[in-house]
Amino acid sequence: MNSSLLIAVGIVVVLIGILLIFSGFLFSIKELGERGGRSAETRGGGIIMVGPIPIIFGSDKTSVQTVIILTIVLMVIAFLLFWLIHKVL
Repeated sequence: MNSSLLIAVGIVVVLIGILLIFSGFLFSIKELGERGGRSAETRGGGIIMVGPIPIIFGSDKTSVQTVIILTIVLMVIAFLLFWLIHKVL
């Protein structure tokens, strides 16, 4: 596989990540404006991948379930990408 292709894919992935962060920021500003500046309950969750082992945390059950689903999707996508790269090489 050509190294310039891998660099281009990496740049695209980083740009997509920046776009997602920016769109989330804009969405939260829009939601705050719709509530008239009143504060709301904050919920969230996250994942730390230590090799193949996911460490999942969250502030409530719904957030943790969402993170679990996203983790499974992420692991399937990673498996497919590794399989595709191995097949091409």
